[in-house]
Amino acid sequence: MDVICRCAFGMDTDMQNDIDNAFLRKSQLTVDQNPEQLFLIKLGNLMPFLIPVLTYIITGQALLLHLFRKVAPTWFSPQIEELARFWILKRVESVINTRMSSKSNERQNRVDLLQLMIDASTHDDIKDDVNDESMESKKLHYDEVVTTRSDIQDKLRAEIDEQEWNDENQLDYDLVMNMMYMDLVVREVLRMYPIIITSISRECNTSTTVCGYQIEKGSIIQPDILAVHYDPDLWGPEDPNLFLPERHHVKRHPMAYMPFCIGPRNCVGMRFALMELKMCLTQLLRHYTILPGENIEEGFKHRETLAIQPDAIYVKLEKR
Repeated sequence: MDVICRCAFGMDTDMQNDIDNAFLRKSQLTVDQNPEQLFLIKLGNLMPFLIPVLTYIITGQALLLHLFRKVAPTWFSPQIEELARFWILKRVESVINTRMSSKSNERQNRVDLLQLMIDASTHDDIKDDVNDESMESKKLHYDEVVTTRSDIQDKLRAEIDEQEWNDENQLDYDLVMNMMYMDLVVREVLRMYPIIITSISRECNTSTTVCGYQIEKGSIIQPDILAVHYDPDLWGPEDPNLFLPERHHVKRHPMAYMPFCIGPRNCVGMRFALMELKMCLTQLLRHYTILPGENIEEGFKHRETLAIQPDAIYVKLEKR
């Protein structure tokens, strides 16, 4: 959280020493509730054609509560705490407004993700080329603004120890990002335990046939990431349930690996997250050896559930 706030928004938060930090508490509130367990979300998964309507309902509820609290803060403040996501957005908006009102040379002295996005953003739409009539903008719009295998750990530590660190023994970005076995290990971890297990749904805009299945125009498509990551046809011939970093030496189908989703709208922080993860893992293994404990497997079990949807039956893997 400290790294993200500093590198993304230029904020010094020091949450490592301040466990009551407001950003930390609000961020925790946004992830405390599993949205997959909400009734409306379950209804959308069961009947995808209702997703547009359900999205308006969920968004409307949140906005209505936010509006009531804003209109009558005296009455609502003791009753209902401001929704965490609106609290965070309000702070980010304040930072953006401060940046936009500051002098040009002051903005140029800042180097963080937020400033890069501000510099690349615009209020106006521009054409991608002279023949493009869609008016899609090339720029951002302001409104958008660990393992139980000791042999693998030993091999990873050996790669780390082989690097030529500087005199201060500090981490070097290029050395960390160019460690091949480190990359394989991280990829295998994210294949077996991706951060999200369902990709964002998409609407099919042209009737087509995929692997013998007819998909009609207007159908809602939502990949099950765990099912894809554990598909033996995509990740064989070795058992996909085994942790084998070397399997990533083999070129796979471009859609077989999607821990950060995939395509032009994949995770905007993917490179930053991978860099942060590799730097942290490198620093950890340079000084410590991780040993398995009694509860090492807790929270890392998978189970299959049967999801029945209109005209189709899907086997879905869930993290437990």
